[in-house]
Amino acid sequence: MSEQKGKAAWVLALLYVGFVVWSLYGAVVPVETYLFRMVHMAFIYALSFLVFPTSKEAGSWTRWLDIGLGTLGVATIAYAMIDLDQFVRRSTVPESADFWFGIAAIILLVEISRRAVGMQFTWVLIGILLYTYLGHLIPGPLSHKGYDLDRIVGHEFMTLEGIFGVPLSVSVSFVTLFVVYGTFMDAAGAGTFWLELSMAVMGRGPASAGRGAIITTALLGGPQGSGVATTMSVAPVMWPVLKQAGYTPNMAAGLIATGGIGAVLSPPLMGAAAFLIMQFLGVSFWDVVVMVTVPTLLYYAGTFFMIELEARKYNFTPPESSGMTVAAVMRTRGYHLISLIILIVLLGYGRSPEDSAIWAILTTILTSFLSKDRGEWLMPRRLLDATVEGAVNMLPVAGLLAAAGLIVGAFSLTGLGLKISSLIMSLSGGSPILALILAMLASFIIGLSLPITATYIMTVVMVAPALVKVGMPAHVAHLLAFYFAVLSEVSPPVGLSPSAAAAVTGGNPFGAMMQAWKYSLPAFLVPFLFSATPTGANLLLVGATLSGFVVATVTSTAALFLLSIGIVGYLYGVLSIPVRAVLIIVACIMVLYPIGFSVLGLLPIVIGTLIFVQNRMKFRKRDAAGFARA
Repeated sequence: MSEQKGKAAWVLALLYVGFVVWSLYGAVVPVETYLFRMVHMAFIYALSFLVFPTSKEAGSWTRWLDIGLGTLGVATIAYAMIDLDQFVRRSTVPESADFWFGIAAIILLVEISRRAVGMQFTWVLIGILLYTYLGHLIPGPLSHKGYDLDRIVGHEFMTLEGIFGVPLSVSVSFVTLFVVYGTFMDAAGAGTFWLELSMAVMGRGPASAGRGAIITTALLGGPQGSGVATTMSVAPVMWPVLKQAGYTPNMAAGLIATGGIGAVLSPPLMGAAAFLIMQFLGVSFWDVVVMVTVPTLLYYAGTFFMIELEARKYNFTPPESSGMTVAAVMRTRGYHLISLIILIVLLGYGRSPEDSAIWAILTTILTSFLSKDRGEWLMPRRLLDATVEGAVNMLPVAGLLAAAGLIVGAFSLTGLGLKISSLIMSLSGGSPILALILAMLASFIIGLSLPITATYIMTVVMVAPALVKVGMPAHVAHLLAFYFAVLSEVSPPVGLSPSAAAAVTGGNPFGAMMQAWKYSLPAFLVPFLFSATPTGANLLLVGATLSGFVVATVTSTAALFLLSIGIVGYLYGVLSIPVRAVLIIVACIMVLYPIGFSVLGLLPIVIGTLIFVQNRMKFRKRDAAGFARA
């Protein structure tokens, strides 16, 4: 990312402020759909080539190249807005100028994805665009009827199906506001509050340091809504605490990353994919918050089980007391919760995410003056700095979402998603569990090279239709794709969050990925728990019954606990490999057979109880013998 100085820095700051202010304006004053998204896209073009330059050398001639490319990008938007109504009407038969400006807009957006997101995503993007043009040459079920460049450009550049589609709408309408809200909270000192609160509640036991790391990432990650950002915020603070407790650099990096990606799942402030769920399903954001709440709690429950068992196995050192009680923290900094409470209440009453975010931002500004530290007051200069920081954090996400619009447009034009869905249906033979496994594999393969949001977009258009065909409700299919996309962030061989944490702890990136994968393994069971059976779907709270919810919750918690014991290999003492294997198998059986009065529904509880009792008696005798010899 480029560091500008002098007049260039002021120009960049003005563009950043305009980038954010346009979203704020659109949240307050109704703006025509095309106009709202196009102006947002113009800011993306103008900023991206300046912030992600061709060369970082000061005074390089390439700076003028970047200015020219950014200007050309803005010109493509300006051209479309000259006579917007006629421009939209010509989408099926573009004129020559429409075509060439459209070609420029698409090529520039591909280049933005290369600079801002990376080559892995860009190669996928190029491959999808080539498929749109040349896919009719491919034999077999993935072939399509063929489209000339005029049709492709018209679809991608002149309709709401491509660049200006749902992903860009999510960027300008929702994500920008929530990212800015998070940076305003940070500027007001909320990060210190979350840290002090987590240190106050983590306790004084072998697992306290690990609990503190997860609690901190959960609290701090809520407002940030980004796995990597949360990981990098928490790692420098928690690494010394974890190191003192006895965690290795790889273990600490993996644990912090595991908590960090939970931020993308954690309501009410989640990653961009959560807003896409809202748009794709046509539901309110509050509905999405409700649906993800229990799976998020189960995600953290599985992680806590792993931490507790591993701490007992390795007998980690309890951390030193911070000297702060929960009451003291709440008394001095509890005002930071007011804006979150207002946000949740407004969403619960059916207010739009944009409206709720605006009120939360205003509340954050007002409550900042309750701080005893004047440096945390959101005065005009600090507000300006926080706005710029929010825009800086938002720009790569906005570029990704705009480029993802090209992918969504290609899928809608060619029907690729339905073709792949049919293949999944064919391979699964109509079996829901096989379709689930294939969906997970597809998500992980896609997630090897793509960020969470892009992974969700590609996965959901490919696997959701197949899952719906095997009888899964649409909201369950979308949550499944979302959950798998998030978990791909910690799956080797490409895990951004653990790699980032390893840079802080001094660990090995791949070793950190493996540790993150270990800590999050119980969480991989959660998507199956809420999607494999009608009883499990009660976990999403949509159409849930009280009895179904209780059975699903008890089953899920028990399955996660048994799986954690099997992975760590420790209960009251070290477990043998055969016993660990039995526990893992039992946990997996519970996915398909919730606790109930059937034989397979009761078998896991019986086996788990027998292993629990046997392990307790075995190590109680050992401890008693050791005490007698002493």
